[in-house]
Amino acid sequence: MKPIGLALSMLCLAGGAHAQPPAPAETNALPSDEELTILLESPTMTPQDAYELGVRLFGAERYEGAERAWTRSHALSPNPTLLIAIADIRQRRGDEPGTVAILERYLRERPDAPDKLAVEARIATLLETPATVVIRADEAGQAILVDGKPIDEKTPAEIELEPGMHTLIVVGDGQRVGEKSVQLGFGERKELDFNAAPESEVVEEAKAEDDFAREERTARRAVWALSGVAAAALLTGTVLGFTAFKQEQDYRNDPTLEIADKGERLALFADVSFGIAALSAVTALTVFLTTKNKKKRRERATARLRFETRGPGASATLRF
Repeated sequence: MKPIGLALSMLCLAGGAHAQPPAPAETNALPSDEELTILLESPTMTPQDAYELGVRLFGAERYEGAERAWTRSHALSPNPTLLIAIADIRQRRGDEPGTVAILERYLRERPDAPDKLAVEARIATLLETPATVVIRADEAGQAILVDGKPIDEKTPAEIELEPGMHTLIVVGDGQRVGEKSVQLGFGERKELDFNAAPESEVVEEAKAEDDFAREERTARRAVWALSGVAAAALLTGTVLGFTAFKQEQDYRNDPTLEIADKGERLALFADVSFGIAALSAVTALTVFLTTKNKKKRRERATARLRFETRGPGASATLRF
């Protein structure tokens, strides 16, 4: 294993941030992707062979193949140093999340790494990498709003945004073309199409509206039913309470066991009735507020956006 150890040491000394493998000296034809898979899965493949194959692929700028080869070499003979080279490949390919993942793995496998501080600084820098959003629409030159604010770019556009949740709206001819909310990770790239919705999507939207209307009617019936139960239970509890109070007065005038038992039963039934009334009222109120809040959220989600152009500037108005 000395040859591969020497090669990996040279790779490490070449630089932790962007390790550049030596130029390949071999002139043999490189394998195709299918042939590479067969080679890497061969039981005769050694860590050194996989590493050298990765060097050749890297030199040919076949970065995905080089990563596969070096990953196989690491699997056959784990050496954390090789993970730095794999991280470089991922960063060259624009895969910032994958780069961070492999660098964190390097620190886990080599907790006493001499370049620990440099690798941690590299990770911190990568975590601040903005995300990229590609916006497409049926027509060019349509306005774009990000989180409610117009931006200079028009469709089609490629914009950078900070990681997190963002809402993008495309407006054309004074009408909203579409709205999409997207969760973006650092260095992530996403494509959003604001094209005219096909007929099937319109049908699905109408179906969702009908489902919500049915749900609202069902909730309204439930509120009325629970309110009726609460009122009836409250009335029953009140009547039983007055009767129990009368029995208590009778017991004071003529203390007998029969009157005492009857009074206790009436008091118990009154308490149960009051409990049912309270539970029904709370449940009715909960159903009412839940339905009301859901309706408000739905109305906000379907609010109309009016985009007006005034002079050289533009303004966006949400109409509820």
